[in-house]
Amino acid sequence: MRRVPLKFLLAIGAAGLSAMVLPSCATNDSMIYIVGVAVRQQGSCAVKADLTTSILAKGTMDRVFASEYVAALIVGNQLMQRGSRERVRTETSRVALKGAEVKLENSQGAELVPPFSAVGTGFVDASDGTDAAPAVVFATLIPNSIKDSLPPGTVVSKVRVFGTTLGGEDVESGELLFPIDVCDGCLIGFPASARDPAADSMTYQCKLASADTAAAVTSDTTSLPCNPGVDFPVPCTTCSGLFDACLTPSKNCFYTPTFAGCPTP
Repeated sequence: MRRVPLKFLLAIGAAGLSAMVLPSCATNDSMIYIVGVAVRQQGSCAVKADLTTSILAKGTMDRVFASEYVAALIVGNQLMQRGSRERVRTETSRVALKGAEVKLENSQGAELVPPFSAVGTGFVDASDGTDAAPAVVFATLIPNSIKDSLPPGTVVSKVRVFGTTLGGEDVESGELLFPIDVCDGCLIGFPASARDPAADSMTYQCKLASADTAAAVTSDTTSLPCNPGVDFPVPCTTCSGLFDACLTPSKNCFYTPTFAGCPTP
């Protein structure tokens, strides 16, 4: 019988071992993942870490008010618990979240700005073995430095969160695609209760901003958003004394694109 050289068997064994080891470190997208961007309740800045919370289909950033778009990302951690009191072993599967990698593209997939890293902080516990552990990470998807360079319309944000386990392993989520409508004046509301009765009856003009008028209009509609210009509309009385776009729809480029003060498409 022909004998197989020992070196040959060792080589096969090493190759087989590599095949078993490599897939586990080739990707870790499933360790942590982004569920989506949480819906913040009107008038509230708090977001609960809950994997079943309502998420936005898309965001809106009105540059009349907002200088940046900050998203509340709901993140899940599927790394199982490894700590043990009986064995005096510390838990290493908790993850300190450090930020997000962001790419911004138009609806055709063309890159609008170079990819960038956004600072984001959060901490997520280890999974209990049946359900992922949740966390909230606030990350800037559109920073102030580039907001004016973006064209009005839909911007597709491609975002990944990253962090490090307490065991020292770097982890990164899969990519979330989140569209954001960038506009100038689209989140300004002109409710009937805010119309100035002393103005020309043929043209809507908002009451001038004051504490009394803003409170009256707000009570008739909804609470003011946590971050004006992000996702939720605001009544015109909050800014009618500051911007022409809030004073009347005829000087608001979203409602009247032909207004002389609007940028040329």
